[in-house]
This record gives sequence, structure tokens and C-alpha cells, in this order.
Amino acid sequence: MKPAYKTGIKTGLAAGIFAISCFSLFNWLNTKNGWGIQPATIRGISGLVTILIQGVGIYFSMSGTKTVQSGSLSYGAAFKAGFTVAVITALITAFCALVFCTVINPGYSDYMINEAHKDLAASGESVKQIAQDMVAVRWEFSVGGQVTAALVAQTFIGTIITLILGIFMKSKRS
Repeated sequence: MKPAYKTGIKTGLAAGIFAISCFSLFNWLNTKNGWGIQPATIRGISGLVTILIQGVGIYFSMSGTKTVQSGSLSYGAAFKAGFTVAVITALITAFCALVFCTVINPGYSDYMINEAHKDLAASGESVKQIAQDMVAVRWEFSVGGQVTAALVAQTFIGTIITLILGIFMKSKRS
């Protein structure tokens, strides 16, 4: 199996499992200890860390590909290795989001929507403005919204990381 595929699977599993466990653990601690952190903030922070995990996976994919190619790595090969990891990670994290929202925590969407509604009401927005904002909130925290966000964000951010990291990972010309 090519290094990019192996690394992509490992990276996707690490990011997906981290996102699920991090949100679950820190949201539980937040609720239990009364820290007052909005669940959407916890979700956002865990999402940012998955990007870091993905970046590390992309680096190792490029490095592994370079090793397999006897220390030689073109920008195109670096991009292919990194993009492969980005896509595999996106697919696995989207699948993890689907499993989390439908099997592990089927009440997740309703919980996040209710929390967002409380936050909007506490911010002093008008009833009309809250109703308008809730349309986007319902989509964002729906199962489809969570799966789509994982697919799009991990692919897009992974591609950006790949484009930049490929510049530094490609073999230097003599």
C-alpha cells in the first residue's frame, strides 16, 4: 500500500476519533464543572485541532513518499501524496461525524440547536432576528450539515496545507 493511503487512513481515523472524543469529553466536563463554555466553541476548537492532525499526516505522507522514491520528491508527487491524505481524512471524518450524530449521540443536533438558541436569546437579539439566525443554525448542526462540513473543510484546508507544504518538501535542485 502506498504511504499516502496508509497515512491517510491513519490520519483520518486519528482526526475522526479525536473530534468525537474531544467534544464528548470536554462538553461533559464543561457541563459537570459549570465552566460556561459554549458547546459550539468546544466543537470549533476540536475542529481546529483536527486540522493540525491532518497537517501532520500530510507531512508524513510527503516524507514517506520521498523516502520510497530514494529521497526525490517533485512538487507534483508531494501534492498527490498530500491531497490523497486530505481526501481520505475528509471521507473518514465525515463518516465519523455521521456515526456520532446518528449512533453515538443521536441527540447531538437537537442539543446544539437548543444551546445556540439559548446563546442567541442571551445576546439580546430580537425574536425576529433569532428566528432568522436559527435557519442557518439548524442546517449547521443537522446531520447533513455536519457531514458536509467535515467533507468540505477537511478537503479544502488539507489542499491548502498540501500546496504550501509541498513547496518545502519537494527535492531541492542542485
